[in-house]
Amino acid sequence: MTVRVLATRGLSNVRDAIDLIHQAMAPAEFHLGVSYATQYTPLRLVADSFYLEPSDGTAEAYVEWLLALCREQDFRWVWPQSRWSLLLGEQDRFRSAGVGLILPCPNGELLAEVQDKSRANTRLAAAGVPLPQTWQITTSAEFVEAMKALNQVGRQGCVKPIQSIYGLGFRLIDDSQSPLDRLLANDTFAISAAEFVRLLDMAQSQRPFLMMEYLTGDERSIDCLACHGRLIRAVVRRKHARSGWRWQLIETDSEAWEIARRAIAAFELNGLVNVQTRERISADGRREQCFLEVNPRMSGGIYLSCESGLNLPYWLLRSVAHSIDEAAIPHPATGVRVAKIERAVSL
Repeated sequence: MTVRVLATRGLSNVRDAIDLIHQAMAPAEFHLGVSYATQYTPLRLVADSFYLEPSDGTAEAYVEWLLALCREQDFRWVWPQSRWSLLLGEQDRFRSAGVGLILPCPNGELLAEVQDKSRANTRLAAAGVPLPQTWQITTSAEFVEAMKALNQVGRQGCVKPIQSIYGLGFRLIDDSQSPLDRLLANDTFAISAAEFVRLLDMAQSQRPFLMMEYLTGDERSIDCLACHGRLIRAVVRRKHARSGWRWQLIETDSEAWEIARRAIAAFELNGLVNVQTRERISADGRREQCFLEVNPRMSGGIYLSCESGLNLPYWLLRSVAHSIDEAAIPHPATGVRVAKIERAVSL
């Protein structure tokens, strides 16, 4: 019997996930519908059916539209890619209609906490997860004090907004180049301390940031399959500093696994989750992974992780449809070097 699943409006990785599921599934195992805000989307090329989301209206109107669509098209599962806060409060209505929601955590309180990087760090520090040295700042005076503390231990600083995706707003504090040099080099990675002080002053304490120790070692992106707070499978992608960000290595790493396990347990996360770490390199060369952030959604590099042989979106649907025993889900291959390529489509 075909299981009908609807993925709602999300990021470009939704297209990748649908492609991946189609590659792995048996004939007619799943019907994959998608909804989006515009018809001009590559999703129309990969989905089994497409639905235009309402462009305006109230939250209640959106819920009614989604429920009606599920009834009319016989969708048994909805995999929301956005509006999580709204749908977390509507689970009973969907359950009564015979529709399951694949949501990232059990309630809105936990979702708000995991999306606030400062609050998330506080919870994870209490759970014993290693973190970079971090301060929450809103004023230039707080920023200057945090910089002094880092300078005293010989560490470079970086900043990022408390809430953001794609690394938007992240900057390394670097006074080695002039603002003009960075402008001419199109450098959006760094900012001088004086420039950031001016930005904070102009923001008038309205935009909180995290001031952090900048970790200079390798970064890891851990794509996880989770079930209500339990880490089931994970693919660890190591981004070697020497790679120039051109390739990544899928590896076995117990330190990364443990950080991901604790983060997922702390927020009772569910579905596809991405955890990021980076290494602190001590003066003696010792490396220690530190938690950077957890995203309660699949990563933009999900298709890279699936080169390990573990098709995470497919096994997620098999899991929620109860058509697989957890122990039968395969483990990822390791030692695989992966890279991404761009592709064009005609709309």
